[in-house]
Amino acid sequence: MIVIVEHLEPCINKWLLKEYEFVSTIFKNRIIFTNVMKERDRALLQNLGAVYSDSVVKLLKDVDNVIVLDPNADKELSVDELKSSRYVIIGGIMGDNPPKGRTRLLITTKMNNAKPRNIGKHQFTIAGAAYVLRQIELGKSINEIKYIFGFKIKRRLHRDIEIEIELPYAFPLDEQGNIVIPKNYEDIILSYIPIYETMILASNNDVC
Repeated sequence: MIVIVEHLEPCINKWLLKEYEFVSTIFKNRIIFTNVMKERDRALLQNLGAVYSDSVVKLLKDVDNVIVLDPNADKELSVDELKSSRYVIIGGIMGDNPPKGRTRLLITTKMNNAKPRNIGKHQFTIAGAAYVLRQIELGKSINEIKYIFGFKIKRRLHRDIEIEIELPYAFPLDEQGNIVIPKNYEDIILSYIPIYETMILASNNDVC
């Protein structure tokens, strides 16, 4: 099984890169990044896996046994179905709240040969989806994989100032009940959010 991440954000920031790095550590030489059109972004990903500027929609248009991980899919991904699949596509999307269904719009509806499947009723992060996919590959059914919904990150910046960020996504738990997130994930998010909000207020353009 080859895992394909279809990059669907305007650019790769530190947060998104951390998600992609996690996917690469799980699937190693079985990971492909597609739809990476900017040269700078391709350079960032070249050590994580194979990188293509073309969309997966074009690259796999005549290929069978393809699964799209789509939160809006009607059917759950099963262990047996995954075993017979050649490719599994994960949307490289920083999730929206509420979800906008971008995977369905930008991938599923354009790939009639692919089977859309969900990995539960909640939206996972890219890293979380990759972890769940790996657990299914190892033989676990979806209902055997524990998760929490919503993750709060708190950090005291000063005696009188505390920042709190809540991520409204599902996060898988490992065998010990620990939340599965990339290394230094909380630090990246805490440093990124204030900068991002400042840039949004200052510009109408896409920012990273």
